[in-house]
Amino acid sequence: MTIRWGILATGSIAQIFAEGVAQSRLGTLQSVASRSQASADNFKTKFPELASAHANYAGLIDDPDVDAIYVATPHTEHARWTIRALQAGKAVLCEKPLGLNHAQVMAMVETASRHQSFLMEAFMYRVHPQTQKVIELIAEGAIGTIRHIDAQFGFNTPVVATSRLFANELAGGGIMDVGCYPTSFARLIAGEPTEISASGHIGTTGVDEWASALFSFAGDVTAQLATAVQLDLQNSATIYGSEGRIEIAKPWNPNSGKAWSFEVFGNRPEVVAGETENIYALEADHVAECLIAGLVQSPLMRWQDSLGNAAALDRWRAELGLTYQEEKPEHHPGHLLGGLYRQANATIPHQELATIEKPVSRLVMGCDNQPSISHAAVMWDDFFEQGGNCYDTAHIYGGGHIESLFGYWHTQRKIREDIVLIGKGAHSPNCCPEAIATELDISLDRLQTDYIDVYFLHRDNLDIPVGEFISALNEEVAKGRIRTFGGSNWTLDRARAANEWAAENGLRGLEAISNNLSLATMISPVWPGVETASQSAYLTFLEEKQIPLFPWSSQARGFFTDWGAQVLDQHPGNRMSMTGAEPTAQELLRVWDSPDNRARRARAAAIAEDRGTELINIALAFVLTQPFPTFPLIGPRNLQELTSCTRALDVNLSSEEVRFLANGAD
Repeated sequence: MTIRWGILATGSIAQIFAEGVAQSRLGTLQSVASRSQASADNFKTKFPELASAHANYAGLIDDPDVDAIYVATPHTEHARWTIRALQAGKAVLCEKPLGLNHAQVMAMVETASRHQSFLMEAFMYRVHPQTQKVIELIAEGAIGTIRHIDAQFGFNTPVVATSRLFANELAGGGIMDVGCYPTSFARLIAGEPTEISASGHIGTTGVDEWASALFSFAGDVTAQLATAVQLDLQNSATIYGSEGRIEIAKPWNPNSGKAWSFEVFGNRPEVVAGETENIYALEADHVAECLIAGLVQSPLMRWQDSLGNAAALDRWRAELGLTYQEEKPEHHPGHLLGGLYRQANATIPHQELATIEKPVSRLVMGCDNQPSISHAAVMWDDFFEQGGNCYDTAHIYGGGHIESLFGYWHTQRKIREDIVLIGKGAHSPNCCPEAIATELDISLDRLQTDYIDVYFLHRDNLDIPVGEFISALNEEVAKGRIRTFGGSNWTLDRARAANEWAAENGLRGLEAISNNLSLATMISPVWPGVETASQSAYLTFLEEKQIPLFPWSSQARGFFTDWGAQVLDQHPGNRMSMTGAEPTAQELLRVWDSPDNRARRARAAAIAEDRGTELINIALAFVLTQPFPTFPLIGPRNLQELTSCTRALDVNLSSEEVRFLANGAD
């Protein structure tokens, strides 16, 4: 079997890879594409074996005679064209770094997974026998226990503002161009970092011209990494162990002709050497071998590896305060996944409510844990495409940052009338009727809209009569700035009193509640001033009145995940926060760990095993299967978790199973 390669873009790295394919055993050059016919034709003259040359990238992606595509565009175009190719069923080898940031890589990986298309990040050194031999020796204990890694990749080139190496709008600089290599190498040896600290120099064009980073790993392993586009670095790597070290003079492109070698200094110092063919030919053949074997990812450069590398590079850049132009909300380029249209097989259903003008999706996207527009856009786009239309925001989330991100997002996509926007305000210590109008002025401006579909009082203030709150909220309805309203974290007594007062005075009362409800009952408040609706009296009230509940922490903030199991077993491990709003092990134990909740978890696990689904889907299905309308707020941190949440919609629990999950066999 021969793999027919298409080369997407015609720069220097594209030519280098094409030369490798020409020397490969299992690949052949089939087609090339550029942004102009002249450029594509010029590339074809250098490789006359090419059967065709396309004047645009779409032509190559749609070419039926191409099996695999090598994406060689500037960094900012990697995600867009890789995703297009994967959706077309092509295998993709994309130049490093795979994406501009973790969010883009997440979108690329999820696309590959959903379409079962092969995807690999083009770290060619990973498939070289030198790298495999280094890993083999470490596993054999040749230098004892690993303690430190030192790796650099940098070069000195003149500053040209329009060059991709120095243009911020093209994601230039050392970290992304070559710093990704030592980052990948350190992680290959030591795993995922738990901490990253860094420093460096940002030049006049807004990119890093030289930078270094200290990575910390489990087991007190450290790594010192350096990169540059304005310094000639040693471009070597050394791995230090308790009983010696491995020195690699050429870790990134090992060959000198056909020969490669590195040195081991331990009990028996030696030079390890060998010979091999062109490293890009090895890479092309490795992809071909994976495709012939029916694989969708390389065992030497797995998707999770690329995700980890992107996350580490994000943290390195964050330490320097380095943001690229298209990572800023006002310059964000738009959706990556799909075309921002509802999939024909959209999985999230909607439900009509008398008090809300638009049908509401049964799952609500919680928006409080988004670290950037890049991450938020990928998550919010995918939720929309899967049928979701309800998004939960609040005046205080991220100090207003989340509302601003959401405003940029829905405005750019022109979908305001297609979504149900939840807003919240009057949070303590500003929980008073006067704060409602004042904060709405600010929130509506941030959100770039003139109304909120569902407005919740974020907290309650027992010192203020319910009538004052109800009057202020009805005034906002009359102004058209909110369409309906409710109470978040209101006790049953206060909610009942508010609605009784409203009825007596001919006004609208609380038409929705947003308290916590999950299979695990909250034994200690997650945050000050929050309330649960899990008491039997509250549940009866909601059922009798058929008041919709929008429960937050509907999956008990990780209690029903594998990580939750590790925490309960007192072995949570170290992990680097991805969103900045993630639960901690201490919180989980304080809020959810009780004999009753452990018993509920065990009962849910038994049903999950019987149904062939995930434990967390049983927990979410419990909230969805209540005798009153529920619209659980979910807080997925990545696309995989979002997809997992939607699977709960396929779990149909009986009323007997709901009672069993809550109370056991009684």
